[in-house]
Amino acid sequence: MANQKIEKALYGPSLTEVALGAVLGLLIGVLAACAYLVFKPVLPVKEMPKELARGAVYFITGAESNAKGRSWTAKQKQFVAGTSVTVVEEELNAWAASAFAPPAPKPGAKPDAAGPALNGIFNPGTPNFRISGGKLQISLKCILNWYGVTKEVMVVATGEMEKSGDKYVYSPKTLYLGSCPLHLLPSAVGPLVSTLIDKRKAPDAINSAWAKLSEVTIEGSTLKLTVK
Repeated sequence: MANQKIEKALYGPSLTEVALGAVLGLLIGVLAACAYLVFKPVLPVKEMPKELARGAVYFITGAESNAKGRSWTAKQKQFVAGTSVTVVEEELNAWAASAFAPPAPKPGAKPDAAGPALNGIFNPGTPNFRISGGKLQISLKCILNWYGVTKEVMVVATGEMEKSGDKYVYSPKTLYLGSCPLHLLPSAVGPLVSTLIDKRKAPDAINSAWAKLSEVTIEGSTLKLTVK
């Protein structure tokens, strides 16, 4: 042990120690960069501004329309009954607003000033859908909760519907948590998507009808759901 201390004093750290220090430094740098990007604000817009703010990150949200959204009620009944339907993003957003709306307060109950109850690290809000260029974009606000310290960030995924086994699933090709491109870390995409889906499950009637789909295609600005 004494000889090792003398050698280190004379010759400095070993090659192994230098390599280990470099790897740890790199990991700390990567984690710091990811944290910075996660908390970097993302701005939802209806259309891209002519002049972009320096350093800002934008994404276009899906359209919402009460007129077009009302047609979803009839299509939902058809879909649950086993009929193929074709929907646009306004109808999907009308469905999301209804399916994932927070429960109405009980009569006489005081509003909760603390906000919605948090469960775990990721707490997703109501999803927003946009269909463009043959791709389906899903965006939502997500409250990150780390031992009571909270921060709201945007999650924006763009992808396609693909068949996994005997069921169609959403397969993101890009996935941003804040401004951090998680799709560059493939091992992180699956767990995050699974967590968000588990916390934002569709109603049982929709899930049952979805299991009977023989084909799901994105054509232009529409999503076509074909039942067996």
